[in-house]
Amino acid sequence: MVGGLWRLWKCRNSLVFEKVAVDPLTAIHLLKQQWEEWVISDEAQVQPLSRGQLVRAPAPHQWIKPPFGTLKVNCDGAWCSRTGIGGVGWVARDFVGIFNGAGGIGNMQCVSSIMAEAEALRVALVACVAKGFTFIQLETDSQVLVDMIHGRIQPEVILDGILWDISILKQQFVAIEFLYTPRACNKAAHMVASYAVRMRGSHSWDGLELEWLFNTLASDVNILIRI
Repeated sequence: MVGGLWRLWKCRNSLVFEKVAVDPLTAIHLLKQQWEEWVISDEAQVQPLSRGQLVRAPAPHQWIKPPFGTLKVNCDGAWCSRTGIGGVGWVARDFVGIFNGAGGIGNMQCVSSIMAEAEALRVALVACVAKGFTFIQLETDSQVLVDMIHGRIQPEVILDGILWDISILKQQFVAIEFLYTPRACNKAAHMVASYAVRMRGSHSWDGLELEWLFNTLASDVNILIRI
């Protein structure tokens, strides 16, 4: 699905920006090649079990898809200790890895990296409420932050306000989980946070994913297509 939508988008861009019309049969042929590459990659990740069952074996340090009907929202904070300026980013994907939106804010005042991570979580929750998401998993690469939210460790005083907002926002969802993931599985959110820091201001994207984010999203779901 992602590859098909992206192929249509590339054909549209070729016509609009380069004034080159792509023949429909050529576009279909390219899409067929991409689909075959994806099937080969996808089948390589399936391992047989007893009784004829099959299960997908996630590669180490690989983004894991959420359950059916749930959106996974990865978020990340970026912070410079020298300037005290940070930024945040989030990326939402569904149970098959299809992009459902992203956003970020740059030029935020933070006193620590953990504050930037907490701000990323709060900004992601606000966006999810605004978009009407009801079943979500919030994933961050800050184990400390997840432990604070679950009450396993004492929260830092400087984070009290942000954590209070998070506790109120989470009541807006039918189901919500706060999860930790290694940094290697949070690359997409990190890229959005870095973009927000670099460009400053507030950013939001819906529909087809950004071209500079496509390769990372494709890699997360084992699609060999690259642009």
